[in-house]
Amino acid sequence: MPKLPYLEITGYILIFGSILFLAYVAARYAGKKALTTTKSKHMQLVEQIHLGLDKRLLLVRVGSDYFLFLSGRKEFRQVARVNLDKDEVREVDDSGNNISAGFDFKQVFTSYLTSFNEKRQQIKSKNKSTDIKNEKSEAIRENIRKLERLREKSNDKEVK
Repeated sequence: MPKLPYLEITGYILIFGSILFLAYVAARYAGKKALTTTKSKHMQLVEQIHLGLDKRLLLVRVGSDYFLFLSGRKEFRQVARVNLDKDEVREVDDSGNNISAGFDFKQVFTSYLTSFNEKRQQIKSKNKSTDIKNEKSEAIRENIRKLERLREKSNDKEVK
């Protein structure tokens, strides 16, 4: 019995699809596992600032207390215990979605979105003003053409 090439190709496609599916399932499982291991109930990295290539200043919340740490390549030490205002603490607690890297994507996205909308509005207003200018200049050109035609008609009458 002759070998059918379309069955062989279909088999390869099924094998490839199943490998992709298994990779997807493994990646989701590993991601969930890593996410649960990095979350903590009692500790949270509130903010961090890079001071150089290998030094960072970290603000860590432990329970209801805040601590400032200096982290370097070979050192990690507590710098101070920080007393935050109650308003600042509420802002941190109310947001609830502080990202441990100190990077709030939602805030950055909204700032870029608002600046983009402002620029778009400015461009629209500029286009409207240039359209008005173009309409005015076109009206002036049309009036000049009419005047030239009238002058030509009056010159034709004078010549006759």
